[in-house]
Amino acid sequence: MLAIDMNGHIAAGTSTNGMTHKVPGRVGDSPLPGSGCYADDLVGGAVATGDGDVMMRFLPAYQAVESMRQGASPTQATEDALNRILKHFPSFSGALVAVTKDGLVGAACTGFSSFHYCVRTKSNPMTSVISVKCK
Repeated sequence: MLAIDMNGHIAAGTSTNGMTHKVPGRVGDSPLPGSGCYADDLVGGAVATGDGDVMMRFLPAYQAVESMRQGASPTQATEDALNRILKHFPSFSGALVAVTKDGLVGAACTGFSSFHYCVRTKSNPMTSVISVKCK
């Protein structure tokens, strides 16, 4: 989840898919800054889903925000973060959603046929479901 409040503060949050396959004592990617989510009020935020053990190595949410800091669009930034992972793990499955501090949203995914996410803005209070075709 990504949110921008009326003062321009950005929040990013994630949750885990549960305890089904969790090894006792293992910390997943969700609570690790930059892996499952990352936000910077000066730039924007990003959230990730997918193979947490791989994502912990690459911090894709952080990478997406840093790419936006360098001028990339949210879509370009999410694609770049996933491409960094795919160079090392070609069969990786995951997705990223990013938002700029100005509310521009983009996403990318790999390993699925498509990925869906929702967007609601002040100017469009009706929630829109966006579908992205994956690599």
